[in-house]
Amino acid sequence: MENVRKCNKAKFWLDEGILFCKFERGECTKEFSEEFLEEYVNTITSISGGSYFPLLVDLRILKEKEAFTVIQVIANNLELKSAILSKAFVVNSYFIQLALVALRKIYDPIIPNKIFKNYNNAISYSLETNHFFNALS
Repeated sequence: MENVRKCNKAKFWLDEGILFCKFERGECTKEFSEEFLEEYVNTITSISGGSYFPLLVDLRILKEKEAFTVIQVIANNLELKSAILSKAFVVNSYFIQLALVALRKIYDPIIPNKIFKNYNNAISYSLETNHFFNALS
């Protein structure tokens, strides 16, 4: 785990070619909002250093309303296209999983969004995305 950065209820780091985003227990007491997006994007682009990486967002610790707000804030953000290959969301709620599926059908994202209930599967998907991209470049 290298280059860990904390910002607005989340921590971000780069490890094995994957950008991780994890929310910490007790940090999510206030409402999420669009104003967090700018700091998230700045943190992600700073850590990525001009390279493209898959983003793995762990939403398992959040309540459904908080997780849904985070999804709305970052799931279909065009600004992230300059630093992200793909987005993998790890959830523990069927409601959030359905919300992500619905959002994916409503929007036509430039960056693919995948939904996982299993953290290790999300890591595997992110590693495959990174290896595929690097094999082509």
